[in-house]
Amino acid sequence: MGGITTLATTALPLANAVADTVDRVSGTSDSARRQQAADERRYAYQAEQQRLQWQREDELRRQDQELQRQKEEQARAEAERQRSREMDWLAQSQNLAAQQLRTGQAATLADKEGDARTRLAQISATAQSDERRRVDALRRTVARTRATLGSNGVSAADGSGEAILLGVVKDSAAERGEAEGTDRLKREAIQQEVDSVRRRNLLEQAQLAERQRLEFMSRFY
Repeated sequence: MGGITTLATTALPLANAVADTVDRVSGTSDSARRQQAADERRYAYQAEQQRLQWQREDELRRQDQELQRQKEEQARAEAERQRSREMDWLAQSQNLAAQQLRTGQAATLADKEGDARTRLAQISATAQSDERRRVDALRRTVARTRATLGSNGVSAADGSGEAILLGVVKDSAAERGEAEGTDRLKREAIQQEVDSVRRRNLLEQAQLAERQRLEFMSRFY
């Protein structure tokens, strides 16, 4: 009986100690699990925060890229509008220069043609006056020749008299031919002057057009 009591007395503290140890171990295990769960939640939260931060950064980069693209597009559009304005301005300036050239040339040509008409009219008037003078001179010469022949007893119908009269007529005709030839040369010279102005005008217009074409190409292409 005493042995049982001693065994019981000894076993109870030991059992209590084991139970305390088990409780402590169990408590430690629960604490570790709770800590692990807390750590996992913290890690998950941090991971989520990091993911959201990356997402925000990606969105900001996308917005910056879109803003930059819009700025570049606006800059290209403005550059194109500016280029178009400059092209229009240059085209208008070149058209004005060409118009001014043609206007000046037209005035010069009109003056030249007016002067040519005046000179041609003078030539025609002089030719008519000279022709009347030759005809009058021929009549007077023929009359004097007939009178001279008649006073010398020579008839104008005779061979010698007729030859003399024909010679007078031929001399007058030759003078007329020389005068007409001179007048023709004068008229041709005047016409050549007018034609020269027309050719010079066309050449100047072509040269201006080529310079303007090269200027336009060099500035915009």
